Amino acid sequence: MAKIRVFVSIPMPNTAGLRPMMEDLSKVRGVRTSPMGQMHITLRFIGDIEEDRVDDIETAVNEAIAGVKASRITLKGLGAFPNQRNPRILWAGISTEMPLLEISERLSARFKTMNIPFDEKPFRPHITVGRIEGRANLVHEFSRYQTTEFATYIPNSVMVMKSELTPKGAVHSILRVCYFD
Repeated sequence: MAKIRVFVSIPMPNTAGLRPMMEDLSKVRGVRTSPMGQMHITLRFIGDIEEDRVDDIETAVNEAIAGVKASRITLKGLGAFPNQRNPRILWAGISTEMPLLEISERLSARFKTMNIPFDEKPFRPHITVGRIEGRANLVHEFSRYQTTEFATYIPNSVMVMKSELTPKGAVHSILRVCYFD
């Protein structure tokens, strides 16, 4: 059975509010911005897994979001991992009353029970907006966008996604869609 690279995420349907920041970031030497059409909140990264386990992953997602009502998510502020002095990953922050941490923890528990290996890094809600190659001077961008609200939306689903790595970056495709109550 073939292996595929998989993650579980909440899609971001409208990225228009991010456009001015993304244009500014794209002008900074060393920054590679994320494709606007692939913006999402990763709830759990699974990585390479047998393709026939996708149904199990879908089951785990449905169990993890059972009883969860969709609520407003606001994208606000620009930050970086591991930090702004040594940025590697650029992100837009998340503000919401939706229990994203709880959903991520439920996913982790179900994956462990189902013997589905996954990346166990602590969940930190964000949308990746860029990656740094080498060093980049982002002092102006961090200052300018620190408190900016980019977009607000109410998601209706969680998606099981396939991620294919290419020389130009990852290409994502939807494997399964699971809906909030």
